[in-house]
Amino acid sequence: MPQAVNLLKPGGKLVVISYHSLEDRIVKQYFKQESKDCLCPPAMPICQCGHKAVLKILTHPILRPTGEEVLKNPRSRSAKLRAAERI
Repeated sequence: MPQAVNLLKPGGKLVVISYHSLEDRIVKQYFKQESKDCLCPPAMPICQCGHKAVLKILTHPILRPTGEEVLKNPRSRSAKLRAAERI
C-alpha cells in the first residue's frame, strides 16, 4: 500500500476491497496511521516523529454489500470496501 499511495497525485483516491478480516485489519490500520499528523505516544507533550498525514479516509463506516447483492453473489458477503484520498 505504501507504493500505491506514493503513486497517487494529490486528490487521487485509493480504494481497497478486502475479503478476509486479516486483510481488512491491515488496510484499516494503514489508512488510520497515514491519516494522522503525529504518531508519537500521547504521553509525549511535543511531537518528535515529524510524521505528516498523507491520506484522508473517505469511508466512515466501511461499505459492505447489500442483502440483495449477497443473494445474487454469495461470495460477496465478506467483502469490505475502504477508500482514502491523497492529501
